[in-house]
Amino acid sequence: MTRRGSETDVLIDRLASANNRVVTRSVLEAAGVGTNAITNRVASGHLFRRHQGVYLLDPPQIASRITLITAAVEACGPTAVVSHCSAAEVWELLPAHLGHIEVTVVTRCAGDRPDIRRHRVPELDEADVGTRKGVRVTSPARTVLDNARHPDLEEIIGTALAKGLATQRQIEQAIARCPTRRGVRRLRAFLNQDGGARRTRSWCERRLLSLIREAGLPVPLTNRQLLGFQVDALWPDHRLVVEVDGYEFHGNRRSFGNDRARDAALVAAGYRVIRFTASQLDECPLVVLTQLAAALALASDTNA
Repeated sequence: MTRRGSETDVLIDRLASANNRVVTRSVLEAAGVGTNAITNRVASGHLFRRHQGVYLLDPPQIASRITLITAAVEACGPTAVVSHCSAAEVWELLPAHLGHIEVTVVTRCAGDRPDIRRHRVPELDEADVGTRKGVRVTSPARTVLDNARHPDLEEIIGTALAKGLATQRQIEQAIARCPTRRGVRRLRAFLNQDGGARRTRSWCERRLLSLIREAGLPVPLTNRQLLGFQVDALWPDHRLVVEVDGYEFHGNRRSFGNDRARDAALVAAGYRVIRFTASQLDECPLVVLTQLAAALALASDTNA
């Protein structure tokens, strides 16, 4: 390889590495890398074409998720930002998935491209745009709004609030900027429900919260740190902790032992710990509610 070729490769690697291993034709040309040099490196496997005018340092099948997301944004132009479920993924409000990458663009035409689902908006307020992992993305509050119709909306809201990524006021301000968006009524209902939105990690936790709200019992904090442990449901004023065990719980002896040691530590610190199983939540909800109501009442009497 000639010295000139080596210098060009170093330049390409540097430009791509600064952008999540993605580089565009326009950036390469602005740096003095011509069409022939780009074509040769695609042919030799030094660059991999992902979208028109967008190249990766790695083959798409092994490229990281953030590399593919960055490439999608670059392919959609200067107004593009990661949005909807893909933005929730970037902010870690939802787990990563292998479906279409969702991007919002300020444009009149926004048809889909291979592996990209584009959403068109007439404008996008600066307050609704941020940067995460080196890529332009809708702000956490706007991301919550864009996912207002998602089946796991409460999880998205609760996680954003619990991680300090957004406040309820910021979410309400995002709504005010786009009051006619689909799902706004549903989003407001979650924000205004008793206890607000709560972060959950499983069907069992969501089922427990649903039963508590339907019964009109005090809504607990969820998935909070307490004495170095993460607990499923916590009533701090009542010094009460509830843990919910899924169907797979008894299959892991180490988990069983660790959970019992945690329960003992919490009890020693003055907390009462109650455990419910998935079967109890599913098949005996009234028993669960009766026991929980009694525990809350006992704690209230003790505090009085």
